[in-house]
Amino acid sequence: MSRPPSRARGSGGGVRTLLTDPTLPVAVLGTAAIATALYGPMLTWAITGGLAGYSLSGSV
Repeated sequence: MSRPPSRARGSGGGVRTLLTDPTLPVAVLGTAAIATALYGPMLTWAITGGLAGYSLSGSV
C-alpha cells in the first residue's frame, strides 16, 4: 500500500497565507491611526493628567 504524496512546504496552506497576509495588520493600524487622530486632544490631556498625578503622588 503506497502513501499519498505529501505536499511540499511552500505549496498550499491557507492558514499560513492568512497569518502572513499584511491586510489585517494594515487595517488595524489604519483604524488605530484614525481613532488617535480623532481623539488626539483627549488622549493628550489624559496622558498629561496621568503623568501629573503620578508625579504629585510621590511615586517619582
